[in-house]
Parts: sequence; C-alpha cells; structure tokens
Amino acid sequence: MKKIGIVKDELFLKHTNGPQHPECPERLESINSMLDSSGLIKKLDLLDPVDATVDQILSAHTEQYFNKVKDTKGVDVYNFDPDTSSNAYTYDAAMRGSGGFLSSIDKVLNDELDYSFAFPRPPGHHAEADRAMGFCFFNHVAVAASHLLSKGLDRVIVIDWDIHHGNGTQHIFYDNPNVLFFSIHQFPFYPGTGSLDEFGKGEGEGYTVNLPVPPMLADADYNKLFELILTPVIEQYKPQYILVSAGFDAYFVDPIGNMQITESGFAQLTRYVMNAADKYCEGKLSLVLEGGYNVMGLASITKLVLEELLEINTTEILLPEDFRNLEFVIEGVLGTYSKYWKFD
Repeated sequence: MKKIGIVKDELFLKHTNGPQHPECPERLESINSMLDSSGLIKKLDLLDPVDATVDQILSAHTEQYFNKVKDTKGVDVYNFDPDTSSNAYTYDAAMRGSGGFLSSIDKVLNDELDYSFAFPRPPGHHAEADRAMGFCFFNHVAVAASHLLSKGLDRVIVIDWDIHHGNGTQHIFYDNPNVLFFSIHQFPFYPGTGSLDEFGKGEGEGYTVNLPVPPMLADADYNKLFELILTPVIEQYKPQYILVSAGFDAYFVDPIGNMQITESGFAQLTRYVMNAADKYCEGKLSLVLEGGYNVMGLASITKLVLEELLEINTTEILLPEDFRNLEFVIEGVLGTYSKYWKFD
C-alpha cells in the first residue's frame, strides 16, 4: 500500500461565503465524515498543516493584493466580487491551505510520502496574481509550483481537470516555460478564459495547453483526450513533478457543472496521473482540491480517488469505442499545439 499524506484542518471549515453558497463548509464536512466512517483515515498520514509564509504567497501574488486579503482578517464580511466574499477567518484559512499543501509536497520531495492530497478551503485556481475571484483567494497550486521552482526544479506540470478553466494559474505562469499548465474544461463557461487562442507568450509560448470541450462528455471521452493530447506533451516535457488541481465539478450530478464524469471516472483520471508520475518523475505527485459542489458526491469521489492513490484499487482506464463527437475538439487542439508539440 502506498504512503499517502492528506492535509485537512478545522480552520478550513470556518471560512464561509455567506448563506446558501455552493462553496460551503459542508463540502469538507462530507469528506471528513467519509474518512472516519470508511476507516480510510487510519490508512492515511494526517499531516499537521502549517501556514504559508508571506514570501511564499508573494511568489504568486502581488504585495498589494496580499495586503488586501490580509486586511480582511477579523472582518465579518468583505465582498471581493458578487460570488467571492470573505469572513473573519478567510485570510488565515487561505494561508494555511497554501502552507499545508507546500508541507505535503516537501514530504513527497523528501521521500517521506509517495503522494499527497490537500483539502483546503477556500480553493485557489481562479485567484489571479492581483485579485480574488471564483470563490478563490490565494492560488494554492500556483504557490506550490513556485515553491518547487525555488527548490531547484525547472519542469513542473499543473494538470487542472476542474470543469472551470484555471485562469489564475494560467496567467501567473503564462510566460514561464518552467511551469506547463494543462487544463481540460467546459467551454464556453465560467470564467470565460481557456480558449485555443491562449497558449502562452514569450518564453512561455506553447507551455499553456488548453483543452476546451463541450458539455456532457463522459469518463471514456476524458480518457481519450488525455491519451491523445496530454500524454505526448508529458512525454516530451518530462516533468519533474506533477501537480493536480483536482476539481470534482465535472461530476455528472454536480449542481454547477454539465459533464458526465462518474466516481470511477475520477479514479481513472487519478490512475492516469499516477502512471505518468511513476513513469516520468519518480512518482512525484500531489493533488489539491478545487471545485466540486455535490456534497455527497464529493465524499464518494474522494473515497475512490484516495483508494486509488493508496493502491487499494487499481482502476482500468477505459477508452470510448467511438469518439466522433470529439473529432472537432481534437482537430482544433492539434491545429493549435502541433506548432509546439509532436502528436501521433
């Protein structure tokens, strides 16, 4: 059985966006309850999260914006935009979310863990360098990628399978070839970014790989797109570490998303990144929770994903018999990225 570290903290439950908001504490309460009732908590390494340092946050965010978030500490409500608000605990929770993810990554780097999975609230991938949006304040995966670069790595890949495009992560590394950002996401959809016209700039041109897809894709469709598009990119990039923005809102009964991914589908995606990490970067793999708003579904998905990471299960990656509905997506992606990567 693999040695898996997880990051969770009571502080993550104290951040709220207001009543009836989909990004709610019940998301993590459901996961926590599942960990206890299933007995999985006894098979995992529960890590003591530490707060990120200011410098670690500033590796991905501007000082002015950091101070704006910090100033909300102790303030009951501050509205950053119509969907994104803070309370008295948001700043502390966001700092601990980033810091906990970094500490889990350090343990993977030091071979104390095989893989890690962090479960912070608020989530992070929509947070831009200079503003909060999409329920996100500090971009945990961007802070983590910057942290890995500071450790001497120069090829980090971020794989974002949240149904919403990870605009913040993309923009933070848009001109940086040391972080390759791959995103599969419904398009057009919130936040409106992630088209095939967005592929990086300057030295980072070609190192942003967007896979904008229509709604209603199923497990095998995602697997086929990963095989055709992501696998050749990984083989050529040869990452030293794989970070995953693990959003679960492509779930078939998510109240916000419009995809058809099942619990098994997320286990299959997990098996894919495990295989890639084992093949290309000595198993260096860490995941961080992003979206996913079906509270009960989050628990069942997370259970299968953790069992996959632990290698309690080994799920077969299924491919579609017919992928004609994907042909126009594949043609568009290949037409854009064949300039930068070789595809069969």
